[in-house]
Amino acid sequence: MALARYALSRLALMAATIAVLVPLTFLLFRAVPGDPSAAVIGPNLDPAVQGVLRERYGVDEPLAIQLVKYLGRLAHGDLGMSFQYKRPVSEILAGKLFNTGVLVVPAIVLALLLGTAIGALTAASRRSLLDRVVRNAAFTVKASPIFWTASLAVLLFSLRLDWLPSVGMRTPGQGDAGSGLAAIWSTDFLWHLALPLAIMTLFFMPEPLLTMRTAMKENLHEDFIELAQAQGLRRRRVIYWHAARNALLPVVTLMPALTGVLIGGQVIVETVFSWPGMGREIVNAVNTYDYPMMQGVFLLTGLLAVTVNTVVDILYAYLDPRVRLT
Repeated sequence: MALARYALSRLALMAATIAVLVPLTFLLFRAVPGDPSAAVIGPNLDPAVQGVLRERYGVDEPLAIQLVKYLGRLAHGDLGMSFQYKRPVSEILAGKLFNTGVLVVPAIVLALLLGTAIGALTAASRRSLLDRVVRNAAFTVKASPIFWTASLAVLLFSLRLDWLPSVGMRTPGQGDAGSGLAAIWSTDFLWHLALPLAIMTLFFMPEPLLTMRTAMKENLHEDFIELAQAQGLRRRRVIYWHAARNALLPVVTLMPALTGVLIGGQVIVETVFSWPGMGREIVNAVNTYDYPMMQGVFLLTGLLAVTVNTVVDILYAYLDPRVRLT
């Protein structure tokens, strides 16, 4: 019951945050200097034509009315009409979101699994050669700009060795691998996915690795570890069951803070590898001043961040019963 009450309170807070986020996102883009419709309505057009276009894009009405209409459309999943593509933003972002998901979700899963596993292993064998090598490698990767790492990967594995493709999701002229889930089973798609996925995983992995390593080192000196060893439990079970399980709590807490870092890295990786996802779409929307598209992308990004924070809070309460009682 305590966990259920805590989860309901977090969900209520998430709903309140979204209620503030949605109009705030709308108003921030209207606060940008200049006329947002200038990207599609040229100054040399006939005034009557300009009026028709302003009415079509809904920028001829007072701001309060625009906000009310926007909220009404948003309730039906309508994010507006893109200036650049002349198509609904929700229709465009549906495919972009999938393309980003097949890159980012596996990267997060691999980074967390590999980071926590390697962090626990190095903490259990501290002061060893493995510990020093892994620690220094993690700090090096963490200090390296992701655009530099991605560019070096393209230079080495694509241009010099010609092992992996450098751009896109598919090889031109190889035929269409399909859309949606069907594309995942394409060998050509997986071949293009390998290098950006490796870069995203490498970029995201140092934080959970170093956090797990530090938490494990602290837990190995706790009284309950010594008690478990005094009871005759094998050292391996004590380390990887009792110590590692408690050390996961700081890693879970780390997730919300890394959401923004992950989004920033995703934008850079998608730009370097010309991956047709939401990150690359943000850059295109900014360059073309397509504010309905920017508004839609940033709204979805904000909703993702709020959702991740809520899920992590509930998961943390599940792992640590003390949180539910606060």
